[in-house]
Amino acid sequence: MTETRVALVTGGAYGIGRGIVQHFAGKGESVVIADRDVERGTALESSIKASGGRVLFVSTDIRIESQIESLMTTVAEVFGRIDVLCNNAGIERYRRADEYTVEDWNAISETNLRGTFLCTKYAYPLLKRVCGCVVNISSVQGIANEPQISAYAASKAGLLGLTRGMAVDFAADGVRVNAICPGAIRSGMMEPFIKDQSDPEEAVKAIGRTIPLGRVGQPEDIAQAVYFLASQAASYITGAVLVVDGGLLSRLST
Repeated sequence: MTETRVALVTGGAYGIGRGIVQHFAGKGESVVIADRDVERGTALESSIKASGGRVLFVSTDIRIESQIESLMTTVAEVFGRIDVLCNNAGIERYRRADEYTVEDWNAISETNLRGTFLCTKYAYPLLKRVCGCVVNISSVQGIANEPQISAYAASKAGLLGLTRGMAVDFAADGVRVNAICPGAIRSGMMEPFIKDQSDPEEAVKAIGRTIPLGRVGQPEDIAQAVYFLASQAASYITGAVLVVDGGLLSRLST
């Protein structure tokens, strides 16, 4: 059994998840990367190992219950514990509410909401052993919405309810559950938009000008918030929602 904490990050091979994995590894924590992208997952695993970190990549599609069960079995065999479960994996599709297909709805909800539920369910015996914690990555879209994102928004709003419910259920076992709502972050989900712009860097700056703090967030901004919520400094925080958006939700449109 490892003496360092073990952090398991779903969707950990790219974007915000990658930033979270790198931050925990940089702090000397053991990390488990769960992701369905084998190429990115193995590359990140190799990079962290080359820096002397303790890391394990497990190819996992969190829409498939049997793969989640297998993931947790592997983690139990290798590390014997989970101190931090960060449910980060998520997808979005932009459509008008009446244009979403059932396939769209199922793919989004099964990844963003059902996957989080199942990962936490099967990680719980390992979390309970060490009074671990769960950090769910929701979104500002779970609180206020832009157009053509209702299915994604519904899944992220559902995560906030799931977070509160789990926090109440698990408190007696000393397991804390919190959520983070990122705003505009220069990560995987923003990349397709940026690539379609004639001047990608100016497009990022333009988004930044709409944010009170004047910039687009970076994966590290979210990683530091996750690390805080997983630390002893947050030992009396559970069922909370931490918005990390540069002030985006605080300002009325002008």
